[in-house]
Amino acid sequence: MDTPAAWKQAQTAGMLQAAQGESLDPMAVAPDGSSVIAASRRDGRVTLVWLRDQGRERTTIYTAANSGQGGLGLADFDGRWLVFNILASNDVGSKWELFAWDSQAGGAPKSIAKTQVGADGNPVPGPFMYPWVNNGKATWVQGVSDGTKDQKLTDVQRQVHLYDLASSTDKIVHTGRMAPSFFAGDTLVWPEAFAIDTPTKLTAQGTPTSLPAALAAADGSPASASDGTTWAWTGVGNKNLYAWRAGWPAPVMVVEGAPIDWVHVAGDVITWTDSTATWAADLRGRAYTQITPQYGGTNSHGTAVVVSYPGPDKRSVSYVFTSAGLAPLSCPQ
Repeated sequence: MDTPAAWKQAQTAGMLQAAQGESLDPMAVAPDGSSVIAASRRDGRVTLVWLRDQGRERTTIYTAANSGQGGLGLADFDGRWLVFNILASNDVGSKWELFAWDSQAGGAPKSIAKTQVGADGNPVPGPFMYPWVNNGKATWVQGVSDGTKDQKLTDVQRQVHLYDLASSTDKIVHTGRMAPSFFAGDTLVWPEAFAIDTPTKLTAQGTPTSLPAALAAADGSPASASDGTTWAWTGVGNKNLYAWRAGWPAPVMVVEGAPIDWVHVAGDVITWTDSTATWAADLRGRAYTQITPQYGGTNSHGTAVVVSYPGPDKRSVSYVFTSAGLAPLSCPQ
């Protein structure tokens, strides 16, 4: 369906203001949409910045080395604490280092984790480094070395970390074969395969049965996301989009037959990308609409979503909206 006028107005009102000659690439958004973490690219320099007042007020957090190799990875922000990773190279399986930054205290970011290196000197394989943070707790998954030089990839174990940012305390929650962990509200969740070459099961704090029974439908999904109340996941081969929220008797299909990637949940709104554009579904009216004119992406936290896509001059166009402030979509496709 065409994007409703109220949604277009929200996009215009939430536009981030870039400086002359600057491209702002959003990496994370505060849960209430009041601020954004972005990579600022200008004159060959890349800096990580904290933007308030739609970019008119900013704080520089980190300046990337101008080496053409590696640089900023992924990030998450809970409104106070930021976690982000730095990649050593552009290679798949690059070494990484994870940093935390307190927006209240300011100062320099603090290193809280690094890639483990095996006995052969190479990085221990693990899932894509995807850090999350919620209410002062950070989580990530990384591979663990068994100390041998001929460790087989199928033998590599992975650890779910839960890090208390205020006390700088790291806890290994679980070791097994899992994809990146994430927060569903205050619940720590990860997809885990309990044997080699078997489908994953959504697992919470090491007890699969602690999740609602309806989420068994998400087992084996290539991608899943949640804000703690609403869950969304893709079907086999990243086709179809499903959703379930507390109080519903069963999951529903939101989109059928379409390729789905980079799923995010923000209250009543689910966003995703495909090869042509970025989309948003509104669970109130069971409808969805295109929210970028071409390929782009989103990040979300709480009820806030930050959207970006390449503009006519190749620099990013970005805007923020909150699902709580939008009129419901209607007329399902």
